[in-house]
Amino acid sequence: MRQLRDEKGAVVAVWTIGIATLITAVLGIAVDLSGLVHAKQSAGDLAAQAARYAGQQINTGVFMNSGRVEVQARRAKAAAVEYLEAAGMTGTATVEGGTTLVVTSRLSWTPTFLGTLGIGPLEVTATATARVVRAHDGEEE
Repeated sequence: MRQLRDEKGAVVAVWTIGIATLITAVLGIAVDLSGLVHAKQSAGDLAAQAARYAGQQINTGVFMNSGRVEVQARRAKAAAVEYLEAAGMTGTATVEGGTTLVVTSRLSWTPTFLGTLGIGPLEVTATATARVVRAHDGEEE
């Protein structure tokens, strides 16, 4: 009888260790997935902010001569990249059609739990677009 009780305790210990390991793994993956979602949101937010910031680089010569709003492409691209770099990211910017800015941000993210297993760092990218328009009394001109 005594030998059976000793074996039951060993089985319970093995099950306890197995369940504790499984719960730890699930919680670790949940933490890493939430971290990844946060990193993607941050990259998207900063891309949008950089696009809006770059949209302030208006070509005043074109505006004064024709009244048409146009982005000064070279300065706008540089402004967007500088904004991303100041936030600790890298990225690119393009100007399409003279008034549309497209900014892509890149962020290197290392998972907390899976990083200890050698997974990562992962590159997170996001793209945002801003269009510069002229408006009067809330109506686009």
